[in-house]
Amino acid sequence: MGTPKALLPWAGTTLLDYAICQARESGVEHVVVVLGPATRDLAHQLSGVIVSCNPDPDSGRSTSIRLGSQALPDDLDAIVIQSVDQPCEGAVLAALFTALDHADVAVPTHAGRRGHPVCLRGSLLPQLRAVTEEEQGLRSLVARHAQLGRLIEVPVNAPSVVWNLNDPAAYAAARAAATIE
Repeated sequence: MGTPKALLPWAGTTLLDYAICQARESGVEHVVVVLGPATRDLAHQLSGVIVSCNPDPDSGRSTSIRLGSQALPDDLDAIVIQSVDQPCEGAVLAALFTALDHADVAVPTHAGRRGHPVCLRGSLLPQLRAVTEEEQGLRSLVARHAQLGRLIEVPVNAPSVVWNLNDPAAYAAARAAATIE
């Protein structure tokens, strides 16, 4: 992408700042940002968030999820796992939190496709702290709760939940679709 994804422009700010702002707007109390080597210098610029550093992001997403979940307090009602390259409006986050009244895991859907972020009951924090790439990480946890009938799909009118800004073309298409600055 030419620059760390966290620093890409989005909605008049950066993808990282947008994610933090939307989390705050939806009522998230403890925001944890997991930075990698390319972005660890951002830590001093982030106020009001908990910063954790993943020295080896190539080890897989599960490492970042474990590090982030270890930085959280044990007594949470809900946890949302969001990647910086999957921008999501605060209203979607709020809908996911509300859906946890009926399930242990809530995932947004758009046009029949499951998307991101994933929202979990706080009681699943120990399971998050134990995810591994070998066991398919968060995907395995979500699948397990789906099999138990403890997952709820939350239809939303936000195509952003199925975006993955993994290359310049996807990023440009998302910016055009979102009609943002």
